[in-house]
Amino acid sequence: MLYSGACPESVEHQKSSRTSAAIALIATVIIALIIRVLPAYGLVFSRGIVNFQEPDAWFHVRTVHNLLAHFPWRSGFDPYVLFPGGQNIITGPVWDYLLAIPAWILGLGRPSERLIDGIAAWLPAILGALYPIPAWFLTRRLFGGVSGAFAALWTATGFGALLWITHLGLADHHAAEGLFAFLALAWMCAAVDEGGMRYAWLSGIALGLFMGTRPAGIFVPATFACLVVLDPAAAPAVLRAALTGAAIFVPMSGGLWSEYSWLALAGTGVIAAAIAFLEALGKRQAWSDAMRRLMPFAVVVVGAGVAFAAMPHLLASLWYQVHRVAGGEKASSVVATVQEMQPVYRAGGKTGWPAIFGSLGIAWIPAFPILVWLSLRPVRTAVRLLVLWTCVMAIGTILEARMALYFLPVSFVLAGAACGWLAERFAPARRRVAGAALAILILAIHLPLAVLQLRHDSGVSTDWLAAFRWLRDNSPEPMRDAGAWSQYYPQAKPDNPPPPGEWGVAIWWDRAYAMEMLGHRIPMSNGTQSGAEPMARLYLETIPEAAVGWMRRSGARYIVVDPVQLMFGGENRSRFPTQLRMLGRRLDGYMQILAENDGKGGMKSLPVYLPTYYQTLAARLYLADGEAVAGTGPWVFETEPAPGPGGGTVELVVSSRHFKNEAEANAYLSEPRSARLVVGCLDAGASCVSLPAVKGLKRVFSSDPLRLSRLRPVRAVKIFQVVDE
Repeated sequence: MLYSGACPESVEHQKSSRTSAAIALIATVIIALIIRVLPAYGLVFSRGIVNFQEPDAWFHVRTVHNLLAHFPWRSGFDPYVLFPGGQNIITGPVWDYLLAIPAWILGLGRPSERLIDGIAAWLPAILGALYPIPAWFLTRRLFGGVSGAFAALWTATGFGALLWITHLGLADHHAAEGLFAFLALAWMCAAVDEGGMRYAWLSGIALGLFMGTRPAGIFVPATFACLVVLDPAAAPAVLRAALTGAAIFVPMSGGLWSEYSWLALAGTGVIAAAIAFLEALGKRQAWSDAMRRLMPFAVVVVGAGVAFAAMPHLLASLWYQVHRVAGGEKASSVVATVQEMQPVYRAGGKTGWPAIFGSLGIAWIPAFPILVWLSLRPVRTAVRLLVLWTCVMAIGTILEARMALYFLPVSFVLAGAACGWLAERFAPARRRVAGAALAILILAIHLPLAVLQLRHDSGVSTDWLAAFRWLRDNSPEPMRDAGAWSQYYPQAKPDNPPPPGEWGVAIWWDRAYAMEMLGHRIPMSNGTQSGAEPMARLYLETIPEAAVGWMRRSGARYIVVDPVQLMFGGENRSRFPTQLRMLGRRLDGYMQILAENDGKGGMKSLPVYLPTYYQTLAARLYLADGEAVAGTGPWVFETEPAPGPGGGTVELVVSSRHFKNEAEANAYLSEPRSARLVVGCLDAGASCVSLPAVKGLKRVFSSDPLRLSRLRPVRAVKIFQVVDE
């Protein structure tokens, strides 16, 4: 059986053990901080700025800068975040205040931009370094001190999604969101494990802060409610936590998703109160065991019926959101383009096992047998909650990769339990050696992979930074008054909309928040996916007059294009396929992958770019600056179906011909023939078909003024302005 206790020890030995445990825990916290800081330090503090490593981080930094301009009042609306009309702030306020308060104190009420940005860069890593503490606390209580030490080490060093979101420079709210959820779980386990009701209050405080960080996180209180249904003995602790969480959440409610938060908190509290009352009544009235087992489920059914009758619109809206994320709505095509909302087996631009290991690391491998073993035997309430939480978050992670934030901490707990169990299999004289060997193995596996993961630069490149600075220095203020940047804005109401901006910038959403923060200009799409579909249509429009006409009507003054918009790096390193999926179009209408003999008895891929690819507005602007193109002449490939790798079928090139121009190719194609033919070009960076100039757009900036060449990296970010034809 798993180690879950300790033998009687002398007072001196207990003190020594506590000292050793404290030293080991402090060491894991220091290791966790070093791992999260050193590999990324040179990437974050570079290019003369604090270079945040994730698109949404720029959103929070902008919000915090605005908050500190009139601290402690946080704006509920930002006119710079989206054109036209701006947008209400969609995130909970806790994370922004966690960043703002230390900056305000250290800056003596007037913090500099550099101080604000520095704190925003450091805080995720500091919070990430604290995760081993609740991991040790929870694991030691449930499985013993040895397991607790291993769990802390796993948490400190484990690579994957949790390490990424808690490293230096990733100033998104996920680090705090995950830590508050983990603390709520750890303290609730202590509360139901005879640790005292003070832990229930602490769990409620963490729950309230979690809901104030991620108001849409209704699955955390819902998991506690499920525990009460499965084990009514937990009802008093869950009721206290729900009440405390609601009290903490009161001053933070009122924003987007708040109705869902209140539904979850109130529902959990009501279920816990009703079950606690009926459980006490059942004992007093000597109800049968069958009635007492069915009673919690009856409470849930009745409660759900009452909630549906009282708030049909809210429950219908909640169901729509679930259905949308699951892919059952028209808007699901937009969700499907966001990496963190992909299933874990499609996360990070990868598929299959590489995607799973990239997001989850390896902790789930030793954790899984422990989870199965605990699920099949009678366990105390705290362990039942751990099992329930792990199963809920594992299913969530399979469906949506961002849920790994909640799954990974408990997988580290179970992995620690597995290591503790393995160490206890050795004779007492060899346990220290076995434990040290396991610790070294964990470090040897994790450290190189963690460093490799965090050396990836996801910040703003030199080219993008130059583009944002050009916009800020060379374009007019879109809000008429430059002081609008720091003003306080209350939440916008339909009957009292704030003044809109005069013009916007057509830019893909993944660079929108960075442009807002660094360029002080208004994007026409952003990370909420607002405006993403119109931007996709604009970039992929094949009729220039239609694209420019839309920009004039919509108030777009500029459009920005960069190399990732096209297919220079292949399908997996381009936005092009993502935008096609968003619009319900197929990639094979713009590019086809043929196969040709490699001369060694095998096959190699041959990407062929169709004329429609070069006709898109993005290609016309980026490849030729919108000028007329004299094509080098298309290729015509004759193909036939052939068996391909993995049992599939490929189009094998039988013959190919190059023509001087489209007229010759069209004449050849007009001849009667039964062959399968594909017409296209071989270079993603140069059109082989002739194209007229794009009228109404003029290139006003390029971070790399030299023409495209295969002899050097393609890196330019280009800005085009709408002009009179």
